[in-house]
Amino acid sequence: MSVFVNKVEISESDIGQEMQYHPAPSQERAWQLAAQSLVIRQLLLQQAEQDGYYTAEADAPKANPAEEDAIDRLLEENISVPEADEETCRRFYRNHPDSFRDEETGERLSFEQAQIQIQDYLHTKAMRMAVAEYIRSLSYSAKIEGIELVNL
Repeated sequence: MSVFVNKVEISESDIGQEMQYHPAPSQERAWQLAAQSLVIRQLLLQQAEQDGYYTAEADAPKANPAEEDAIDRLLEENISVPEADEETCRRFYRNHPDSFRDEETGERLSFEQAQIQIQDYLHTKAMRMAVAEYIRSLSYSAKIEGIELVNL
């Protein structure tokens, strides 16, 4: 069964090819994950085109570098997350006492040794949440047929 995003078809064949990148306990779950991935990509590409970062070409190869660049630019322009300040990092460090251990000695790292790791982790987590929210907002204004997006 094909899936449609604002009248753009994602074929059963495209979903089948994408399934190899989505291992799952069942074929149905792999299909769901692959189709969802392609729907998200299509939502982002359509928004990138609408915002002027990309022009779809009928004869362009699938997953071409221009698409990747357009999606990157779209996300850079529409998503920002603040960097965690020192107090936030200290609170995270206090609340996760067993998370910061020296691999060789097993001793707990000092806050100063763990601070950059904590900042990176919190930034990545915030970025993932912001991207998921952005994708949800795009999906709310799109007409998606043939699949229901879950766990964004």
